[in-house]
Amino acid sequence: MRARIPVLFIAGLALVGAIRLLAPVPSAAEDTEASEATTPAEPAAPAREDAVSPNAGLTGREIYQCVLDNRFDSYIQSSRLVSGDRGEATQESKLRMTWRTFRDENGEASGSVLSKSLVKYTDPFDLRYSGYLIVNNEGRPNDQFVYLNSTRRIRRVNLRREAVFGTDFTFEDIVPREIEDGDYARLPDRVIEGTPVFVVEVTPKDFTDSEYSKFVIHVEKEHCVPLLTRYWDTREIEVKELTAPWESVKEVDGIWWPYQLTMRNLQLETFTTLEVEELEANPKLARKVFDLRRLESH
Repeated sequence: MRARIPVLFIAGLALVGAIRLLAPVPSAAEDTEASEATTPAEPAAPAREDAVSPNAGLTGREIYQCVLDNRFDSYIQSSRLVSGDRGEATQESKLRMTWRTFRDENGEASGSVLSKSLVKYTDPFDLRYSGYLIVNNEGRPNDQFVYLNSTRRIRRVNLRREAVFGTDFTFEDIVPREIEDGDYARLPDRVIEGTPVFVVEVTPKDFTDSEYSKFVIHVEKEHCVPLLTRYWDTREIEVKELTAPWESVKEVDGIWWPYQLTMRNLQLETFTTLEVEELEANPKLARKVFDLRRLESH
């Protein structure tokens, strides 16, 4: 049996974490109630094929766009993160992410906003109700805010290199990316453990203030699911690796979604596994769900 590895989030992963960029965004009149979660279907393994012959004309940008198309227009996801090191010490945290595209029916930004993410910790107890609001803007840095329940204050922050409660994921890893955030170069196709993949090198644009100089994403060809992502820091040192087992990928409303992701820090020899506990696909989320004052709500 072939081992399969599919993010978000992507990255903005998974964590990280899947927009159909040309799909219509719900109107304000429709943005009132959340839809019911869909029971995921177990995926069949993609058919094996020659790693270099098909889709030879696709550019790196087109392949990455396919990855971004394989995500919902909105979602609410509850996740459990377990971190460990070579000494077998572990810690656990939980969070809930609410995400929505703000593109219009033509795929254009709404008031210069491409998407918004609301991340709230649900465990451990001392971080419960603390959270972050990230606004992904078109052509300029994201707006980022934090609310700490201990201080009862909202502050504007810069989340560059900010770890998700001591895990190996940063917020850049779990908040979904947009096509405008980078430049894309297609590299030679490869085969990973029997599975043909596209390989794309992504260079984040300066305005994103990324912690990475580049990352290389290996994309399964049939469903545009990332199998492996390797990250280099600004000193051109490879620092992290993101993987997910194919067995954890489930089809939900036509989207192929990984329910498990593992981020490894190659320098510290630590790891964090993110497991999706609950997923609500394409809920109708009103714009007010992402109002800044919602950070204070429990």
